[in-house]
Amino acid sequence: MNKFLLLLGPSGVGKSSIIQELKNTDERFIYISPYTTRSLRDGETDKIFVSDDVMNDMKSRGEFLTINEIYGVRYATPIKPIINALDTGKFPVLDWPIQKIDLLTKSFPGRLYVVYISPPSLGELRVRMNKDYRDIDGSRLDSATKELEQFWNGKYDEFCDLKIVSRTGLLPKITKQIYSKYLESMNKDPMETLGE
Repeated sequence: MNKFLLLLGPSGVGKSSIIQELKNTDERFIYISPYTTRSLRDGETDKIFVSDDVMNDMKSRGEFLTINEIYGVRYATPIKPIINALDTGKFPVLDWPIQKIDLLTKSFPGRLYVVYISPPSLGELRVRMNKDYRDIDGSRLDSATKELEQFWNGKYDEFCDLKIVSRTGLLPKITKQIYSKYLESMNKDPMETLGE
């Protein structure tokens, strides 16, 4: 039985790069694109922009699993693409806020494989965030620091199937490890599945 792959971890640890590498490794991975009320950045294709009114209409029709508000922007997770992927043998994958992990463990009992991605250090995370100007006011680093302190103190251990440190320059190795462990969780051999 296939599982819903969740990547957890603060902004800046490389979840988007890992997801893209997983998709390049195995075409069965399907990223569950969130809807967002934030205008998309140049070249950004992994999210779907909608107005507040459209998001509210979709919410009223029950199309979302949840709506998260992060840094003043709403992100909504659609239900249908997840169900469709699981029903057709695909590998749905999503990055997700750890504070809302309970929602998915209740919605998909026994169907989750959860990976927590952490940076080598807070200093390295600060450098990554400053590189693309995503944290001008420091609020993302503050939030990440709190989350990582809780993670390093074991608060989220019960939810995580795998913990990975995202070291610079090791994307292929990190992705291979996640892919292998994910397939093992479904009793699939990576070498066999690549030839399917």
